[in-house]
Amino acid sequence: MVSYDLDRGEGHDVTQEVKRQVSDIVKTDLDHRFRRQLVFDPIIVEEEVDEFDDEAPYIRIRIIFDGDQKHLDPQWTVGLVTRIRPKLLKIGVKEFPLHSFIAKHEWDHWRRKMKRLETR
Repeated sequence: MVSYDLDRGEGHDVTQEVKRQVSDIVKTDLDHRFRRQLVFDPIIVEEEVDEFDDEAPYIRIRIIFDGDQKHLDPQWTVGLVTRIRPKLLKIGVKEFPLHSFIAKHEWDHWRRKMKRLETR
């Protein structure tokens, strides 16, 4: 088990292994619900810090999906954090996860926008 806990003062970088584990947990949950209706790839996991509170790191999960958005049931997706949080705690991720869904056809636009913001 990989343990990751900023509260103990152990660095500020989520390892690639932890990112992969978080991504796998999210993908398993989504694939279980949406099976053949939607494809989720990539799932991007990053550690971020609240801009108003440097002491409040969180895990940002960007879920890129391909398929008809009408299948992305908002009543079900709103509960994603509730379903994955216990699994994240088991692998040592105590930071709160925030997720967003981005349609595959909009992903290039999002990436360019993020790169522009990073260079500022």
